[in-house]
Amino acid sequence: MEQKRFGRYVVLGELGRGAMGMVYRAVDPIIEREVAVKTLLPNLRDEVMAESRERFLREARSAGRLNHPNIVTIHDVGEEDGTAYIAMELLDGRTLQDMLLDAKRMPFATIADIAAQVADALDHAKRFGIVHRDVKPANIVVSASGCAKLADFGVAHVPSSSMTLSGASLGSPRYMSPEQVLGQPVDPRSDIFSLGVVLYEMLVGSTPFERPGDTTVFALMNRVAGETHRPVHEVDPGIPAAFDRILAHALAKSPAERYERAGDMANDLRNLDGLAAGGASAPPVGGTSVLRRAARTYDTDAEKTVLRPPAVGRPAVTPESAKAGAELIADLDAFSGAFEAEEQARLREEQEARARKQEELRRWGEEEEKRRTEFERQRDSTTQGAQGIGRRASGLELLRQRASGQTAEQDKAKKAAVTASIDNWLREAFRSLSEFTVELNAARPVSERPYAVLYFGEVTGAILSDGFTDSRARSLGDKDVIDYVTFKYRVRSPRPMKIDLTGQELPRVRERLDRRNVQYQCVEAKNEFGQVVRATLTTSGPFPCQAVLRGDYDGTGILIELDHVRRAGASQIRLGADELTADVLDELSTYLLGVDDAFERFLKRR
Repeated sequence: MEQKRFGRYVVLGELGRGAMGMVYRAVDPIIEREVAVKTLLPNLRDEVMAESRERFLREARSAGRLNHPNIVTIHDVGEEDGTAYIAMELLDGRTLQDMLLDAKRMPFATIADIAAQVADALDHAKRFGIVHRDVKPANIVVSASGCAKLADFGVAHVPSSSMTLSGASLGSPRYMSPEQVLGQPVDPRSDIFSLGVVLYEMLVGSTPFERPGDTTVFALMNRVAGETHRPVHEVDPGIPAAFDRILAHALAKSPAERYERAGDMANDLRNLDGLAAGGASAPPVGGTSVLRRAARTYDTDAEKTVLRPPAVGRPAVTPESAKAGAELIADLDAFSGAFEAEEQARLREEQEARARKQEELRRWGEEEEKRRTEFERQRDSTTQGAQGIGRRASGLELLRQRASGQTAEQDKAKKAAVTASIDNWLREAFRSLSEFTVELNAARPVSERPYAVLYFGEVTGAILSDGFTDSRARSLGDKDVIDYVTFKYRVRSPRPMKIDLTGQELPRVRERLDRRNVQYQCVEAKNEFGQVVRATLTTSGPFPCQAVLRGDYDGTGILIELDHVRRAGASQIRLGADELTADVLDELSTYLLGVDDAFERFLKRR
């Protein structure tokens, strides 16, 4: 069987899948280097594909221009059979988001070192005028040797690019700067604020502006814009006070009062002892006292890429790296030009389609006018030629025909309105659940109410993760409508759960767990004949859950199918077209999170 390829890169396996794209493990056979290849899913809706391609190209154009040991390296960009792809450095390590789930807090020196490395990356991006705009733990990968790399420049602001609007509210709400929350223009100091939030979370285990009981992002965003953070030394007196001096400037509401450069923040993070001893004064507005950075070395056996000590000035450029950089930028520019040409062609096609539609409507109007004129002519002729009872019977028949025609038209119009309502609601559900998926995967929330899972009973404090949203369309008459929307996710128990089984029960239970890809451990007790008489299964999950929202266009409503959502087993709910409101979507999302039980009223109808 021929192996899947993207350009010259041979796919070895799948690394991950999201709502918009796929990441593959691949190898460059020319130099035998393993890479990560990111692609877009080919079956996205047109409006979603347009936005995703913009973010995709933005990541290639921004990260592709940056060559720094703390920024993921972009090797190549191209298109294969209509699918755009980016070949990038294959990172070997854990995301900072996963590291923050560990029970034990990292040493303060490690926390300062990781934050300083990310600050170095942001300082380098500033030289090119690039603002990352989505600095968060999920986008920071730390290798076993301690090297931190900043990834995912998909929402970055790229100079001279028309693909991102100044003031657009992009990023993750918990890590947004006040100017992002308020929809104001951003500059590199916005990333410094976001890095300050990440540093705060590494120190105390939560971001500075989230509060227990928050069910919407609006309260959080109001605090980001208007409330001062609580000093970390007050949260935990064991945290060195020097961190508060750094956070006071990183988390200042006004960009003018923050560090002017991320490199200054890195200097202070590497000089915690000096700050604590008063060796360096608190940074003045617009800058810090410049301190020499400590040299860093890395074990070349533990790190595939040799990382040299960061220099204070611009990194040295060799003829080879300059040539490689020029070739990559040329590829990026060519890819960008092809993308923009495709966008222009798409816009022209849309304009031509609108013009054709308008012409069809005009012709239809003319035909309708001709039929109406002919009908009135025949009606007048019939009325004038009829006599006595015959004339009255013809008039009565005309009224009946007209009434019948009006009723049919009204029924058709009503059916079309209901169909449009169902389709629009499903499209809004897909949009809402897609946003919900992104936040769920970033936050990994804990359900406030129990989750009943297959065989093992109820899970208290279930952790939700691995969200995925998809939709499918179908043709209905002369238009395409959303057929169904699927939202999948997983729940994990914070502690191991056990179940005791007899030998007869074990095969059936194992078969169902295996079919749902639930990981578990099995300890069997056998009799003297080698037969299993009893067994104990132990697992923390994860357990798959699913909600499917299906359009019932014939029955004029929505079918919602829940599979292991808060309850073990399957449930089905029917909503009429008059019940399809935004409130129902809100109730469904809070029900999934285990925040409240308002959605239960639909489950109790059966």
